[in-house]
Amino acid sequence: MGVLPDHEIAALVRSGAVTQPAGAPAIRVQPCSLDLTLSREAWRLPASVLPIGETVRSLVERLGRRRVDLGVGEVLDREKVYVVRLEEGLKLPRDVAAYCNTKSSIGRLDLQTRVLTDGNPRYDRIPRGYSGDVWLEVISKSFDIALRAGASLNQAIFFRERKILLGGALAALEAREPLLFSRDGSPLRADPDRLDEGGLLLTVDLDQDPVGWVARKTPQEIDLSGARRNDAAEYFEPVPRPRDGALWLRRGHFYILSTREFLRVPPDFAVEMLPFENSAGEFRAHYAGFFDPGFGWSPGGATRGTPAVLEVRPYDDDLILRHGQPICKVAFEALSSRPQRAYGEGSGNHYQDQRGPKLSRHLSVP
Repeated sequence: MGVLPDHEIAALVRSGAVTQPAGAPAIRVQPCSLDLTLSREAWRLPASVLPIGETVRSLVERLGRRRVDLGVGEVLDREKVYVVRLEEGLKLPRDVAAYCNTKSSIGRLDLQTRVLTDGNPRYDRIPRGYSGDVWLEVISKSFDIALRAGASLNQAIFFRERKILLGGALAALEAREPLLFSRDGSPLRADPDRLDEGGLLLTVDLDQDPVGWVARKTPQEIDLSGARRNDAAEYFEPVPRPRDGALWLRRGHFYILSTREFLRVPPDFAVEMLPFENSAGEFRAHYAGFFDPGFGWSPGGATRGTPAVLEVRPYDDDLILRHGQPICKVAFEALSSRPQRAYGEGSGNHYQDQRGPKLSRHLSVP
C-alpha cells in the first residue's frame, strides 16, 4: 500500500506502462512523482469540458475553436481554455492508478492545469489500468503565457492503494517525529483543533514583510519557453505587512502568501494539500499542493521544516484574513517504500529553503 516512490515509477517506465514518442524530452522522475510534458498538439476550446464515454481527442476536434502548434511556440491568452496532449501515454497495470497535481512553480503563476483522460468524467484522476492518451487543460488566470512543447506544467503520482493517515495514525506519526515547527525551529505539537479529520490544519502568516505578493495587470506575457527573462516586478507587487494583523484580499485577485507553520515531510511519506472546507470562507488556497517526501526534512533533523506557499484567490466576496487564521489542510500519506532520493537531495528542488511567500522560479527577482 502507498504511493509509489522513484524506483518503482522508473520500473513502470521500463515496463512500458509509461510511453513516449521518439524525440520527446527525457522522462523526469521525482522522489514520488513523474513530471509530465507538453506535446506540440493543442486546441483552444470555448469552455471546460469533461469526456463522458468518448475520447478526449473526439471532444477537442469537435469543440475546438482552433488548433495550436506548440512546436513553434504559442502565447496562450489569459482566461481562455486550452487543451494540450501530453507526450506521455499510459498502459497502466490493472492494479495501478494515478492522480495529478499542478507543479508548484506553475501554480505560483496563477496557471491552472487539470488532467483529462478518455471516457473519464473526472479531472486529475487516472483510473486503474488506464490505457491511452493523457491530455491537460490549461487556463492562465492572470497572465498571458508563452509556451513551447517540452515544458512541464504538472506531475502524476502513482499508487496501488493509497494509505492516507487518519486520526490516530496521524497523531502517532506526529508523536514519533515533529511534523510542524515554528519560525524559530521549535516543534509545534498538534492540539485537537489543529489535528483535523484526515489532516493537519495550517494557518496564514501575516507577521512578515512583505506578507505576500499580488498579481498585477500587465500586457507582457510570462515566457515559459526560456527565450527571455521574466522580471518579477512586471507581474507581481509586494503586499506589505498589515499594521493591525488583518489583510484585505480583493475578490478575483490572486495572492501569494505562506503558512505560519514550517512543514516537515519525513522521507517515507508524501503530503497533499486538500481543498479547505467552505465553512472557512469562499476562497481557494492552492493550485499545486503536493509535497514530495523530504520536503522541509534533512538527515539528522537539522532542517526544521519549510513554510508552505499558498496561492489564494477569493471567489464571490472580498475577504479579510487575520494572522494565524486557518487557511489550508494537509494530508499525509504513506509511500510503498522509501525513495532513493528525497526532496532536497540533489538538484532541481527549488523550494527546500524558502522562508516565506517565495515567487515562482520562472520569475527573476533582483
